Amino acid sequence: MKASKLLASFILLISIPMFLGSSVDAQAVKPQDIMKKKYPKEVITVIKTADINADKKNESFVLTKSGNFYYVDSKGAVALINTGIISDEEYGEDPSIQIYPVSKKEKHVAVTYSFFPSNTQLYVYRLQGRTLKKVLQLMGDQGVKIDPKGRVHQYWKKYREEGGWDPVEGILTWNSKTNTYKGTGQYILQK
Repeated sequence: MKASKLLASFILLISIPMFLGSSVDAQAVKPQDIMKKKYPKEVITVIKTADINADKKNESFVLTKSGNFYYVDSKGAVALINTGIISDEEYGEDPSIQIYPVSKKEKHVAVTYSFFPSNTQLYVYRLQGRTLKKVLQLMGDQGVKIDPKGRVHQYWKKYREEGGWDPVEGILTWNSKTNTYKGTGQYILQK
């Protein structure tokens, strides 16, 4: 009788890791592996992972060589968010993903890429439900930067009627009450 209890306890102890391992947590699976399984032909160029909604679970953001931008949620579901994000190789910097705080409980995801002659395109997304929603789109022909306070700076050329141009700057700040970016200075938004 004691031997059968000992054997049953031994089998239970051996089985526990197998049972725990059979329930795959998306946090344990790398987003690269999730993408490879779902989109085997995509080549990842940039990947960023962070908890953007303060739920203590990481979300991942992926740019591919083909110019696709994907969102991988904390459960491993993948959504195509945007396409055509390809920098001009000769004149631009590689596409990038930046995650930055806009409040104590929320972070936004910015995707930038460059194209001829020196333009920088910016898309900013926030997590809404189980997907990303675009909340800002702009272009800076002299660049776009996000400062440590989460403000978006748009630098561009304002052309004069008599010829030439002046450098101008617009600064956009997230307003948590209206869930929109509010601009100051001289800025141009895109739809």
